Amino acid sequence: MDSDGNIKQVVDTENDDQFPSFFGKPFQQMGGSQNKWNPFRKKSGLMAVMHAQTKKNRVVSKHGRINTFSRSEEAHESHRLLKDFFTTLIDLSWSWTLLSFAASFYISWLLFAVVWYLVVYTNGDLDVDKPENHTVCVDNIVDFTSCFLYSLETQHTIGYGGRAVTEQCPVAIIVMSFQSIVGVVIQACMAGIVFAKFTKPTGRAETLMFSKNALITLRNGAFYLVVRLADLRPTHLIECHVSGHFMAEEATDEGETNPYHLASMSFGSELDGTVDYIQPFWPLVVSHKIDDSSPLYQMSPRDFQSKQFEIIVTLEGVTPETGCSVQVRTSYLPSEILWGQRFEHTTVAYDKDMAKYAVSYRTLNNFVQDRTPRCSAKDFEERSGRKSTNISKSPSSNSLLTP
Repeated sequence: MDSDGNIKQVVDTENDDQFPSFFGKPFQQMGGSQNKWNPFRKKSGLMAVMHAQTKKNRVVSKHGRINTFSRSEEAHESHRLLKDFFTTLIDLSWSWTLLSFAASFYISWLLFAVVWYLVVYTNGDLDVDKPENHTVCVDNIVDFTSCFLYSLETQHTIGYGGRAVTEQCPVAIIVMSFQSIVGVVIQACMAGIVFAKFTKPTGRAETLMFSKNALITLRNGAFYLVVRLADLRPTHLIECHVSGHFMAEEATDEGETNPYHLASMSFGSELDGTVDYIQPFWPLVVSHKIDDSSPLYQMSPRDFQSKQFEIIVTLEGVTPETGCSVQVRTSYLPSEILWGQRFEHTTVAYDKDMAKYAVSYRTLNNFVQDRTPRCSAKDFEERSGRKSTNISKSPSSNSLLTP
């Protein structure tokens, strides 16, 4: 942020030429031109431009993604991710997951192929001139290729019948038992990782919608910031709660400046902005009351054109299908907050023929202009207070009492 409290845009020049590593950190380009072909880079075009605009100058994109990255000098901390190895594998992209899935099997096959080769080599099974009474450890092993094939067959219990361990070689029996255990462990781990990735509620969050704009309107004599949200699935989330945060630069009386301070904002489904628990049967309007505890209390429409801040709205719930928690968020910049508007309540209507409520998501972003005063909530309360005070002090015109 600059001295006026405006959030400056940080141009990420190095993140565009990097692709995620095994631990989710970017690999550095190894010299040469920065225009090297990268299969992991997002494609350019109109959609890429629109995607970049949704992240421009904001912490949370309109689609809920956190617009942060780690610089290259922080790469030395990547070893900490090994302490949470299972979660690290779950967070990998599907391309890296499938690659690690295949690599774990190929590496195990290759390592045990080397072990089997050493076993048969030390036992003399590969010698050209073997004694007549010589007993091999594994039948039909003639070279390293056959050792690799036997390693694969043993680990996955394929059993073609061409190669088998003999009972005269205890070392081979021990190696076969150990490889069978290792194979089961690898399959169990990789199956658990793939299942966990399938059950991640990332895709479920795509069916939760927020209105493109937040509105400021007057309700029952108080200012409110309102947002509309909806759940597209007929099996709605359970235990839904909504919350908000206000990000802006804050300074203390002692001179401490926090350029990216996150202050909590309460949102609720009631008209007065209370009760953060919601039931998303149809598109709902959640509101934040702009009172003396709100960061928007002293802001007028003109301040929305000069100041820089970001309002982050978060919806949390549980999917009834899997019981997994879902968290989806969006954000609103000052240019996306409209003053003196309210949402049209046309998203739900009762259909007499079907005897059901018809829900429409096409009108999720529809709003109309109202007569909200173009002043801050603080000024409005002061004017309303002075007006009520003057009325209470004025003599009654129809009083029949005389001094």
